[in-house]
This record gives sequence, C-alpha cells and structure tokens, in this order.
Amino acid sequence: MADSAAQGLSRLLPAQVDGWKPEGKDTYFDHNTLFSLINGGAEVYRALNVKQVVDRRYKKADGPDIIVDVFDMGSSKDAFGAFHVDIREEQDVGVGHESEYQGGSLYFWKDRYFVSVVSLKETQASKRAVIALGRAIAKKIPQPGKMPGLVGRLPQKGLVKSQVHYFHDWEGLNRLHFIANDNLLGLSRDTEGLLARYRPSGVLVLIRYPHRQDAGLAYKRFVEIFKADELGVFEKEGKFSGARVSGSLFVGVFSAASRGEVLELAGGIQP
Repeated sequence: MADSAAQGLSRLLPAQVDGWKPEGKDTYFDHNTLFSLINGGAEVYRALNVKQVVDRRYKKADGPDIIVDVFDMGSSKDAFGAFHVDIREEQDVGVGHESEYQGGSLYFWKDRYFVSVVSLKETQASKRAVIALGRAIAKKIPQPGKMPGLVGRLPQKGLVKSQVHYFHDWEGLNRLHFIANDNLLGLSRDTEGLLARYRPSGVLVLIRYPHRQDAGLAYKRFVEIFKADELGVFEKEGKFSGARVSGSLFVGVFSAASRGEVLELAGGIQP
C-alpha cells in the first residue's frame, strides 16, 4: 500500500504523450522496498537517501512500451548524485537541470527528483515520445534545484566532466574508487563527498564533514595508515596519492602519475 507521499509522485506523470497511455496501475517503492524494482542496483540509490519511487508503464498499439521511474531523492544534491551514478557521456537534450539521451532512454534530474524514461525499443516515434514524456515531467517540477556546492570547488584543468560522482558513505566511495576495506576516513550519512576523474591521471576526492575536527582526524588516519610524508603524499606500485585538509574539507588525490600531479590537484581546490 503506497503512502500519500509516494502517490503524490504520480501527479508528475502525464496522462498520455503522442498516443502512449498508462498501462495498469502505478507501482510505488520506498527506501526499504526498492530492491523489488532494481534487482542488484538498489543500494546505490539507498545510499543516496532515496525516499520514494513511482513506476509507470506506457503502451501504444503500434509502439514499444515505455517505462518511467521517478525517484524522490529528498534533496537536489542526492538527485544530482543519482543522475551521476553512471558515466554521462551522451547527448544532453535540455530536459531538467541535466539530462542524457542514449539508446532509447532518457535520464535527467531536476530539484529533488531523478527521472528515468526507458523505451524497450528505440524508434523515431518512441524517441520523440520519450523526450516529450521527460519534458512533461520536468515542466511539473517548479524548481530547478542546485548542484552540490562541492562541484564548484573542482579544478577545471583536466577534469573529465562526465565522471563526477556524489556520495555519502564509505561503501559509496569504494564503489567508485577502492581505497581500503576499513572506513579509515570516518564517512557516514552526515558526510558528503565528490569524486572526480582527471586527465592525464588522478582521482580527486573531496569530503565535507560536519565539523572541522572530523576532517582533521581523517587526515591524521590517512597519514598514519599510508605512511605519507610531511606533505601528505605517498607512493604505491608506481602511483602517487596524497591528501590535505582545509577547514571541514578533506582533499584526497589517488592514482596520479607523479608527486607533482598530486600536489597540483590537491592545491587547485577553489575557495
């Protein structure tokens, strides 16, 4: 039985688009039941604090089925994170705050919502309908939402913009770039992090803690465990990594080709 918050998501979905109409009843999921919708992939959205999801199938006699999922992530930061779970290298079609169309499917986020519109087969008609569905949903979301503030602090030189990811906990960070089994940086639901990949090499990790002392403790553990030098840099298997701390922000660089790249990336954080 869906609660009123979940049922409210259905109001974002149009009654029909280009002859595609809803088939059957909407299905609702929450943080605890999302596994029933996404077998094997629910944990990444749960880690980003997903609240509610509505799932609707649209049908047309002479067209492929189109499946729409609207995720209420609770905040625009986590909606950004949900959209950037995957690498985004395809066309932005101007739906919502950011969007991507690929292979018959449209993904976008706007305000606190992440939306997936998937045609089970791509045709010219279904492509038009998928994008029209996305635009109709986005139009019903009044506020655009804001990018996480950490995004604005990333150095732009060498940034791979399609590979910027948002996370909260240690498992989320390790899924993106494995560092260690133990939660040595003390991440939790109260921390927010950003991982960005750079060319020619290097992975930059920014973590904002609730308190300055938490960032300081994370840096201290980093230096002790990895036996970093006085500048917070260490080498392992021909790759260089390092860290520094600025107030409540931990700055980590991993898998760079040189010590100089570590220091340049770590020192390039915008104020």
